[in-house]
Amino acid sequence: MSLDPFAAGYANAADGSRLSALYDTLVWTDSATGTVQGQLAESLVPVDRTSQTWSLKLRPDLTFSNGEPFDAEAVRINWERHAQTQVHSPQRAAAVGLQITTVSPRELRIRLPAPNANFDRTVARHLTFIAAPSAIRAGTLADQPVGAGPFILRAGGWVKNQAMTLDRNPSYWQPGRPFLDHVVFKTEPEREATVETIAKGHADMTVTIDPLAVRLAAAKSLDVSELDLSGGQMLSFNTAVGPFSDPDARRALVLSLSAAALNSSAFEGAGTPAHGIFSATTPLANNQLAAAENDPGRAAALWAKVTENGAKPFTATLLAPEHPSSHRLAEYVTAQLARYPFVSVRADIVDLPTFIRRTTMERKFDVRVGQLWIDDPEPALYNYLYGTGPANCCFYNNPEVNAALDEGRRSTDTVARREAYTKVQMALDADVPLWVYQEAVAAAVCAHKVVGVQLFNDGIVLMDRLGLRG
Repeated sequence: MSLDPFAAGYANAADGSRLSALYDTLVWTDSATGTVQGQLAESLVPVDRTSQTWSLKLRPDLTFSNGEPFDAEAVRINWERHAQTQVHSPQRAAAVGLQITTVSPRELRIRLPAPNANFDRTVARHLTFIAAPSAIRAGTLADQPVGAGPFILRAGGWVKNQAMTLDRNPSYWQPGRPFLDHVVFKTEPEREATVETIAKGHADMTVTIDPLAVRLAAAKSLDVSELDLSGGQMLSFNTAVGPFSDPDARRALVLSLSAAALNSSAFEGAGTPAHGIFSATTPLANNQLAAAENDPGRAAALWAKVTENGAKPFTATLLAPEHPSSHRLAEYVTAQLARYPFVSVRADIVDLPTFIRRTTMERKFDVRVGQLWIDDPEPALYNYLYGTGPANCCFYNNPEVNAALDEGRRSTDTVARREAYTKVQMALDADVPLWVYQEAVAAAVCAHKVVGVQLFNDGIVLMDRLGLRG
């Protein structure tokens, strides 16, 4: 956990909602409408026909919680800091190459490295939390965050790994908001305990990515607000080196498995088996396409080819983070593959820091468990699949996919973007760099008295509008 926007994770399952409370958001994506909405920003729009130059205009009279002006220069300082190599910001890729000019105290002009008609979505996902420049210079953001959000950290209110208490920001820019005087974030690793705590009235709300928690909440008659997202839980292959650099091995593994059977064995049937990386609910998907899976006959033929009928036994390792579902998933996968002669896949289940180090820093794995929440293909899918991108999930580099992702990035027309992402779907089905076995889940679970729940991006809470019925 981090409160420093240059070190924190912006995802729903990481620090997103705490950052939303402390810093508010420049702009945010509404998955229900597919649009980008302004919050601290009054507008964020392209100013040329190619969408390579953009203008960001802030609302008037904004201030940080310490009274410091929240102006265009503050945004420039934050974005340029993200780009600095020595800062090691997880959001660095979104800021590198931006040429930023302060036009006025309320306006920035941004020249992008290449045309991008969906740059506003990149800002919403990666550049939306702005810290006070004085706190950046002081180097105190990790423990003393200063933002323009609806809440501020109470002095002495953070007991690490237990609870964090935030108080209402009296200088918040929206009169009358927030509606709550205090918010307490508590750490609770067990989904059953979290839902049970809400059901008993000892907590009010949680955000979960666990389908079992969503099912349990429904059984407890709690309020559940879900987002319709693409992506989901998946296996990502190392396509560059190792046993799965052979596309036939990737195809054989996926054909050996069943998303429905995996959902039943690992998630007690609570999830929704996926048919590809796009949800059926998105207008950008071609729902006639479905990734191949669960074909033991074809799997056996491919495994025979890969192993040269036993002359070259196949061995690989499945890397997964420590979690009860990881053990059940590993049991299912290893048992299924043990049915094929000369094929052996063992599971290596490690603690989360080790998993992150091996997958994102050392980038050494054969196949790993992954997950991705996509409110729009921009920028999440682009970052995940673009061949030369720093966040490429599986070292996959298909020139046709790169070109299609660029097409989708350069357009805001739904039909044109669907055509581009259809090409992506077809290539993924053919090349199998990854296999999505369960659709994405992001949901707010709430007591009945909670009102004003609005999730944005991949499932972060807009904290300024939360309230409680009397």
